[in-house]
Amino acid sequence: MSKIVLFDLDGTLYDYDTAQRKGLTQAHKSWNEQGANMEFAEFSKLYSDSRSWIKRFLADSAASHSRALYFQKFVEIATGIPNTDLISALLDGYYAGFYETMTPYPGLKDALDSLKRKNYRLGIITNMQANIQYKKISLLGLGDMFEGIVTSEAVGHEKPHPLIFYHTLSLMGGIPENTFMVGDSLKNDINPAAFIGITPIWFNPNEEQVAKVITPSFRTIQNYSQLVDLIEST
Repeated sequence: MSKIVLFDLDGTLYDYDTAQRKGLTQAHKSWNEQGANMEFAEFSKLYSDSRSWIKRFLADSAASHSRALYFQKFVEIATGIPNTDLISALLDGYYAGFYETMTPYPGLKDALDSLKRKNYRLGIITNMQANIQYKKISLLGLGDMFEGIVTSEAVGHEKPHPLIFYHTLSLMGGIPENTFMVGDSLKNDINPAAFIGITPIWFNPNEEQVAKVITPSFRTIQNYSQLVDLIEST
């Protein structure tokens, strides 16, 4: 049976934090172009509050990541009404900034090519809406690299729910013992993968420190030049 390597998307295949900051910067610019006069700190706080409100009521659903819903709540709080022109301006600004900033992590494409040459089968498990995630994968130039792409929207549960992992294995005809999971989140990628018997690999480019006593055993890479050798030696 062929071995499978699964990847998270956001924060694992590209630098999500940088793209998110650029997205918010552009949304803030769009907001002020609509006649507002709001400092970025105030804008960011209102966005964060709106995001928290949506996540509170839509937990464990892909809709909990919807920037359209975040900005709808943002506009409702700021103006008292769901002005669709303002919501659209914020959403367009956000994604214009976000998408233009996305680039694959250094060495990623070479690692994926090497794994495919060695007959590993590649897949993605990601939270969020399918249309947004498909666009990200395409913009990263990775659309033809993966045999399976599974979103939480398609499954009806978010990582770390084990169902999304089992669904992916079923889709790709794999078993946990022959599968690796590469991700940047201990909560959403590493712990649940280990829980069902998948070998977890923590992608940790910033070399964050963690108390390993609260997590299962896992391997760590700081960059993608380390991935193939680590998998081959496991």
